[in-house]
Parts: sequence; structure tokens; C-alpha cells
Amino acid sequence: MKRLFALLMAGMMIISLSACKNDNAEDYDDTEDAYEESYDEEVVTKVNMVYGDDETAVTLRKPSNATFAIGAEEALDAGDLIVLCADDWSWDAEIMGYKYYEGIGSNVPFVDYYFAGEVVSEEYTSYSEKVTDLGIKYMGKPVMAIRYTYTEADDEEEYSECFLGFEYEGTNDCGLMGLKIMPYDEAPSDSELKNLFNELFFIER
Repeated sequence: MKRLFALLMAGMMIISLSACKNDNAEDYDDTEDAYEESYDEEVVTKVNMVYGDDETAVTLRKPSNATFAIGAEEALDAGDLIVLCADDWSWDAEIMGYKYYEGIGSNVPFVDYYFAGEVVSEEYTSYSEKVTDLGIKYMGKPVMAIRYTYTEADDEEEYSECFLGFEYEGTNDCGLMGLKIMPYDEAPSDSELKNLFNELFFIER
């Protein structure tokens, strides 16, 4: 009798374990689907930010090859600095308005060089810059690619970065608004920069 009872219990346990496995599999699939749906919902496609002392509002759209490093809720009112990352990890960029402090120096060499033709800060032992008009406009201002190469004091390595954006003038300040792109290898080409700006600032072509 005990042997029969043991066999019945063993059979019931096998059936129970099988049912648990099926339930877990279904739960896992549901969880995975829910995670994917949640992840898709968290991809930020639009960011509202401001720049300059006037806090001029601008809406940015997600480019096809990059992602905003910000949550969906924060993106509704993102402030004055946004980080954008290339999907292939080839570059990172910060988007903001870089103010020019006339006669003082802004510690942002491409801004000083653009407005004054020189780098005021003593942190740089060498600096060179090239400005290219990309042939498009935003708010009536030409969009430029500013490519610059520099060496910092106490550092022999030469660095190359680029800025993509336009000149702005506020009530009491002026500067450059756009992306400071820090490439991990080769910087994007002029055509890639142009496409990036068109998508980001939603310029209809």
C-alpha cells in the first residue's frame, strides 16, 4: 500500500513540476515581451531644452543613428545640457549653448577662437581650427562645422573634436548653439554632420 501511495505521489510531483515549467515558460515570455515593450516606450524621440541667457526654447528630435542619454520624463523639460550618443559608439556629444565672454575667455577654445581668433586660456599649448559652412540654415543662421585640434599643457597627446551648430545672439549674450562632438576614432564627415543636424533640429528637406 505504501509503495502504491509512493508511486502515486511521485506521479503527482512529476505532473506538478511539468505544469510549473510550462507556467514559468509562459511567465518568462510574458516578462520578456513586457520588457521589450517597456524598453521601446523609454526610447526618447523628442527633447525640449533651452539655451542662452534668454533660455530660448528648442525641440530636438532623435536622429536615426544616435540616442539621447536622458529619461522620457526628464526630456519634457531637459534644461540647458543634453548628451547624445552615437548608436555605433563612434562618438559622444553634448548639446548646449556655449556662451562667449568677450575679453575674458570662456574656457571653450573653439568659441573663443571663432569670435576672437585666439585662445585665451593658458591650458592649451597648441590649437588650430577650421570652419566649414554646411550650406543649411537654422533660424536664419548658417549651420557650421567647426573642426579643431589641440594639445593641452602637460599632455603631449593631440586631440581632435568638432562642433556642429550655429551662432546665436541673445538680449545680453551671444555664443554658439549646437553639438560638441567627441569622436572615439574618426570624426563624422561634413555630409554626415549635415544629415545629423537636419534630423536633430528637424529641418525639412
